[in-house]
Amino acid sequence: MGSSTCTGSGERRSFLGCSWGWPSTADWTARMAELTVVVVAFHGAEKLDTCLEALEQAAPVVVVDNSSDPAVETVARRHAAAYVDAGGNLGFAAGVNLGISRAPSGRDILLLNPDAVLTAPGLRSLHEALHAPGAERIAALSPGLVDPVSGQHQQVRWPLPTPGRMWREALGMTRLRVPPLEFCVGAVLLLRAEALAQVGGFDERFFLYAEETDWQQRAIAAGWRIEELPSVIAAHEGAGTSTDPSRREVHFHAGTETYIRKWFGWSGWASYRAAAVLGALLRGLTLRGRRGAAARARAALYLRGPRSVADLPVRVSAAGRRIAHVVVTDAFAGVERYVCEVAREQAARGSVVTVIGGDPQRMPDELGSAEHRPAASVFAAARELMALGRLDVVHAHMTAADFAAVSSAMWHHGVIVSTRHFAGPRGSTFLARALGRLARLRIDQQIAISSFVAESIQEPAVVIPNGVRSQPDEQRAPRDRVVLCLNRLEPEKATDVALRAWAASGIAGDGWRLDIAGSGSQRGGLQKLGEDLGVRDSVRFLGQVSDTAALLSRASLLFAPATAEPFGLSVAEAMSYGTPVLLSRGGAHPELVGDEAWTFTPGDSKAAAGLLRQIAAMGESERRTVGNMLRDRQRRLFDLELHVAALNEIYTSPQH
Repeated sequence: MGSSTCTGSGERRSFLGCSWGWPSTADWTARMAELTVVVVAFHGAEKLDTCLEALEQAAPVVVVDNSSDPAVETVARRHAAAYVDAGGNLGFAAGVNLGISRAPSGRDILLLNPDAVLTAPGLRSLHEALHAPGAERIAALSPGLVDPVSGQHQQVRWPLPTPGRMWREALGMTRLRVPPLEFCVGAVLLLRAEALAQVGGFDERFFLYAEETDWQQRAIAAGWRIEELPSVIAAHEGAGTSTDPSRREVHFHAGTETYIRKWFGWSGWASYRAAAVLGALLRGLTLRGRRGAAARARAALYLRGPRSVADLPVRVSAAGRRIAHVVVTDAFAGVERYVCEVAREQAARGSVVTVIGGDPQRMPDELGSAEHRPAASVFAAARELMALGRLDVVHAHMTAADFAAVSSAMWHHGVIVSTRHFAGPRGSTFLARALGRLARLRIDQQIAISSFVAESIQEPAVVIPNGVRSQPDEQRAPRDRVVLCLNRLEPEKATDVALRAWAASGIAGDGWRLDIAGSGSQRGGLQKLGEDLGVRDSVRFLGQVSDTAALLSRASLLFAPATAEPFGLSVAEAMSYGTPVLLSRGGAHPELVGDEAWTFTPGDSKAAAGLLRQIAAMGESERRTVGNMLRDRQRRLFDLELHVAALNEIYTSPQH
């Protein structure tokens, strides 16, 4: 048990030639510096003792204890193994990654189940075979496995699961041979350091079972090979540390569900699931006794969904939750800009964040470590949510995103949070409003970005004002004599009011300039208006600008004329830079600035012109004082970190 039939005294031949022999003692000692054994334990101290004793301390061992069991710690230390208390049941994949992280970098890793026994000579032969001539592209190598009681050989190599294979099994068509890609079971599995470096660690979405299948699939996709070495034998009890066979069965199929969802998407899982149900029902009808009952139980399991039955903890990273933000557009405007800022901050705090939708060119550049997936339709967004699998939170932004989040809920299982970014009822048509009322029944929590929006949507909502990233105190360099408009060039932004006020103010004659940054359908009309008003030479249309920080930090004033702004993200950003603001008293603007900015009645360009003359006549220090008050208000009320903390409260305590 655990011995090798390949013997010798330093002779080396090709892989599976089975005559390379063992290296000399000196060579073997050097080789051992390149190997670490990782054992993930969950109770079962007696079996772990047998497992470690057989190794005879031939290589360094790391024991990761997912059960925090003092008996496991005692056994590990008795065998001079490094003991790591995981602090809870992280699952096998996360436990493996934790063990690998405690091994010196650049080492081969032997994954060894605590209910498996591999002797020191067997370990040496296995490791030597991994480095034999011809084995350079082997990523994972398994010995042969036998049952320790009966001595019967266990199947080590299995076909990778696919929906097509499941349909062939369901319909009794397995004789139609399709040469499969194969993986080796992970009871005793030697991983090459170079492959680990390229492929990465185990995917922690897998709690128990199929994690080694997924890793080997990734290795195969990267051009590596997977092999079994039958001449080296290890004993493997199989489920030796499990006491609940039915629970083990659920975990096995839950792992398969995670694998199929990852590699074949939601449609692949739907196909695989249908085939599994059909095959199990057919067997349940034709088989009797325990086998028939087991088949019917499996059909019921797949109808309910193995992962739902398992009720597994969701783990992609030890640091935080899995969050998907959904915005069903292909644009990059205020909502998309806000989503990027929030997603970046959440990812920086350790959450695994995916943003679905938005401009495919701009979004990836703005998201930092968060993932981006394009989706410009409800169907595309729902499909991406299904492909992501189980999530902690799905945060929808705008009505179309609400529909996508709700329609895919049975796949993602996440808390659904909807942020209302605009005033008025959900949906712009009668049908959309009717569907919106139905969607609201499935939404767990609703957020309004301002009290103005909350009062207008006619539904319960928690007011969480948007936040922007606070900026350091500005240097004392003089500001440019620039008035800045930073908004989309659309009717609701009332940029024409800014142009009329600018023309009426006459401050261009004192060396001031109006910069209009943004794009939209009204650009041509606004440019013609500027010519008609005689201010073409003092107005610049900058178009879409990615580096708004440079504009806000140099301008002397932000001009925000929109008549009913739901929040005013550009205003909040200007406040963060200490830039004074002139704005209409419409929408949420009064909530933003309080009494610390210049305001005028929406649409009143004459009053705005008078304020422009007043502000231009001020000294630099007076304008700076107003800007500092606005910066202090932003830091107190509209800071991004405070905003994300408030979102986390909503995520963890959802209420309808």
